[in-house]
Amino acid sequence: VPMQSAAALARMKAEAGNPQLDMYQFSGGQEGYAKEQGLSQPLSGVSRLARIPANLRDPDAHWVSWAVIGEGFLYRKDKISNPPKNYKDLLNPKYKGHIAFPAITNGYGVDLLVMLARAFGGGEANIEPGFDALKKIKGETIFKAASDLPTLFGQGDIWIVPYDTGNAFKLQQSGLPIEFATPDEGSVAVNITACVAKGAKNADVANALIDYMLSPDAQLEVARKMHWAPSNLDTKLPPELASAIPAVDKLIQLDRAKITALRADWTARWNREIAR
Repeated sequence: VPMQSAAALARMKAEAGNPQLDMYQFSGGQEGYAKEQGLSQPLSGVSRLARIPANLRDPDAHWVSWAVIGEGFLYRKDKISNPPKNYKDLLNPKYKGHIAFPAITNGYGVDLLVMLARAFGGGEANIEPGFDALKKIKGETIFKAASDLPTLFGQGDIWIVPYDTGNAFKLQQSGLPIEFATPDEGSVAVNITACVAKGAKNADVANALIDYMLSPDAQLEVARKMHWAPSNLDTKLPPELASAIPAVDKLIQLDRAKITALRADWTARWNREIAR
C-alpha cells in the first residue's frame, strides 16, 4: 500500500491493537514515534541487523534503516555552469524566478527548513532563521511531490530544486540535463526505515522480508535502480555507483525526534507565513 510517511503513521495509529498492515516503511523519522507510542514491536530473526551501523538502527531493534538517501541540489547543467555550493545560495538574486522547493508536507520541505536554519545560525532547536530565509524565496515555485519534478524541470524555467540523489538519477534517465550537487554543509541523510506493527498477524513474514532487504544483494540492486545508499556494511558498490552515491558515513543525520515533535507547529506556521 503506497503512502506518504505521515499518512502511514496515521494509519498505524488508527489500527493500533488490530493492525491490517504488518510492516511499515518510513522516511521522515516516524519510526521513533511509533516505538514511543507502542505501535511497533522488536524485530525478530533479522540476522543481518548487526551489520547495520548503530546510528541507522534502533538500540532496541524496533526499526532499521535498509537504505539511505542523500539530499542536495538538483540543477539543470545547461542553465547553470557553477552549481550552488550551499543553502545560502538559494537566496542568490541570479536564481530568482528559477527555483522550486517542496512544501512542508513533503519531508524534503521540512529538511530544507532545518538546513536553511542551520545555514543562518539556527537549527532544529532554533528554526527562526529557517523561516526568515524561506520568506525571502516564498515567491518561487512551491510543489508537493517528486512526481512534479519532470514537469518543473521539463518546462525549462526551473533550474534548481533542493531534493535527492534518487530523483536526480530518475530525471537523468528520462533524458533531462540534471546533475546533483552536494552542499558544502553536506548531504542530509534520509533514512528509509522498516518496522513491524505491534501485534502483526504475519510478523514472521515481515521480519523475513526486512532481513532480505538488508542483504548485500538486495541493497546493491536498490543502489543500481534508485541511487540510494546501502546501509549494510557488507554491500560493495562498483566504482560508477560509489562515485554517484554519497557514502552513509559522509551524510548528515538530523535530529529526527525533535523534528517529529515540532513538525505540527512548523506546518501550521508554514501555512500562515509561506504557503500561497
